[in-house]
Amino acid sequence: MDVGGTSSRALITDLTGRVMGRGLAGGGNPVSRGVGPAIAAIRAAIEEAFTGLSGAPVERNRLCGNVIGAAGFGAGTAHEALDAMWAELGLPGSPVVAGDVEVAFASGTDALDGSVLIGGTGAVAAAIVGGEQGVVADGLGWLLGDHGSGFWVGREAVRSALMPGGDDPLAEEVAVRLTGRRDVDRNALIAAAYALDPVRLSELAGVVVAAAEEGSREALRILESAADELVTTLTRVRGDGDESVIVLGGGLLGTDRLDSHVSERIKARWPSAPVRHTGSGVGGAAWLAARALGVDLSDGLHAALTEN
Repeated sequence: MDVGGTSSRALITDLTGRVMGRGLAGGGNPVSRGVGPAIAAIRAAIEEAFTGLSGAPVERNRLCGNVIGAAGFGAGTAHEALDAMWAELGLPGSPVVAGDVEVAFASGTDALDGSVLIGGTGAVAAAIVGGEQGVVADGLGWLLGDHGSGFWVGREAVRSALMPGGDDPLAEEVAVRLTGRRDVDRNALIAAAYALDPVRLSELAGVVVAAAEEGSREALRILESAADELVTTLTRVRGDGDESVIVLGGGLLGTDRLDSHVSERIKARWPSAPVRHTGSGVGGAAWLAARALGVDLSDGLHAALTEN
């Protein structure tokens, strides 16, 4: 499974990569959604996947594995509720929860060692050692970190719009998004920004990307600075001369402009390191589950799973 704050995806496959069932439900993060609604969403996705199951049913005496890629499941109420739901459904074994960075890395490569850099609403980098999460940098949320993230870019866009004497078109685009008016009214812009839940400033990242494509100097500057911040975070988990794979992911890093800036900086610092991009998160979780079975896996299985 790939479980996030907005959706929960379930995938049942066999060891050839053949898809046997899929399920989709609402957000399953117990921190942002609450434990009850999160478990209900995860259960709904699993039940939908089994409803559409093709082929032989999954039985307890068959070789089975699972991985749920999710954040917010520590030792405590959320994990206990997940265990209870799993038992109620009569599923084999116990639910295996993996961190979202491990799943992101696995969705981009079948390597056991490397680094992953995520630039979405938030931002985080982590070393992957032997297939497991090692040292982590940033991922601290909008208040304490997330440098170079969608939130960071959005906040920089508002700050730029509020600078006196500017004539860059980005200011007007920010004003339209926040106040509905093209004129940049300082007081109205400040009031509108503070009226939002802080993390919603990340929605302005799309405005910055679009403005950069239209030639806005300020938008280009902000994205180049975001690339500097993201690569600086990556240096916290990766030494000079490291030739292992780097996996890039996240919605903001999925834009051509920022991906290009970050990739250029990575190439300059780690010229021999291959760079990959995340694939399907639920496919990455399926790959981790298959790998944990300890059996020989076909050469094309990773590619087959992460395309889903």
